Amino acid sequence: MSKKDFRNELKRIFTDYKRITPQIESGLQKLGILIGRKKNHVVLFISNETGRHSVSISATGSDKREGLNIVSKIVRLKFC
Repeated sequence: MSKKDFRNELKRIFTDYKRITPQIESGLQKLGILIGRKKNHVVLFISNETGRHSVSISATGSDKREGLNIVSKIVRLKFC
């Protein structure tokens, strides 16, 4: 999957992000992103050529840009 396709699929998954739902979880798993839970945060584990990285995100979104911010974090780690 190319970087552009990966980014577009993540944008589709995180459109109107308010909280982690089962649909978001299944979409991330299809992309190969593992999910862990803490009290108020969700940890996403992203694998790339250099190893395995983690991104901690809020379990509930704070504003309308939250989903796009998450997408940029994931893409930055996946394709660095």
